[in-house]
Amino acid sequence: MKKRLRKKKCIGEFAEMGFELKATYPEMGDEQLDAFMAKVMAKVGEFDMYCGGGFFIDGLDLFVCTGKVNTDEAARKEQFVEWLKGSVEGIEVSAGDLVDANYEL
Repeated sequence: MKKRLRKKKCIGEFAEMGFELKATYPEMGDEQLDAFMAKVMAKVGEFDMYCGGGFFIDGLDLFVCTGKVNTDEAARKEQFVEWLKGSVEGIEVSAGDLVDANYEL
């Protein structure tokens, strides 16, 4: 398949990887939740990733895109998950496997 079509269909070297992320934590107030969301979103940006989903009073449910294939996405995923586990006392984090973000949703 030609490069132009691979890019258009987001396959091969143009595929983007991502993973599901779920976490539960002790209930937070509005200000604490806003500060936590800001920290998480800043850290996602630091790791050159982006995400979508929702933050709730007692948990979060996100799909995090790690970017193009062959960009050390597995290591960045693990570093982010480890950071999240240490970010709030009592947090329980569950991260799914890396999948093709364009075709596995």
